[in-house]
Amino acid sequence: MISLIATVAALASMAEAGTLEPQVRVHAGVNYVLGPAPLGATAGLDARLTRILAIDVGGFGTFSSLAESDYAEQEVEESYYLLRHGVYFAPGIRIPHPQPRAWAWDIFVRGGAGVIWYADTDPSSLNGNNSPEDTTAAAAGFGGLEALVRVGPYGVRASGRGWVYEGQHQIGGDPAVLLQPQLSLEGFYEF
Repeated sequence: MISLIATVAALASMAEAGTLEPQVRVHAGVNYVLGPAPLGATAGLDARLTRILAIDVGGFGTFSSLAESDYAEQEVEESYYLLRHGVYFAPGIRIPHPQPRAWAWDIFVRGGAGVIWYADTDPSSLNGNNSPEDTTAAAAGFGGLEALVRVGPYGVRASGRGWVYEGQHQIGGDPAVLLQPQLSLEGFYEF
């Protein structure tokens, strides 16, 4: 407790001295996940805690609809699971580097957890009561990289993540541990 209080006090004194100004980024853009209907939207809020640590809280959704013809040709069981939506909490570590004067850039290594919703498009799971649009919630973890470029308060950030979760067929079957990639490209405003 004493070391935690001392750390918070030191950060507060740095902020008061003007050496650590607040930095919050609001971001929004597009995301891509593997599978049919891969494009969606993403948005969130990223706040700096120290010069090296930041927290990103956000969500994504893949809203394009799934048609039966999109997944009918799949042969590998893992490809029946499609990452559709999610909300996440992502601490990140900034890789320190010198900054140019006219613009700024950063690279973050992020890992975190969230809740995702996935679709099970296995033909044996789809019957009169289920459709490919039905989603199932699952706890998930992820890791990835994020790169951003900023000029003034505006910028662009690109990120890649690997989501790990356990998929379960809607009707019977053994669960599968899945690793599914996600890419995103977003604009942001920093204040």
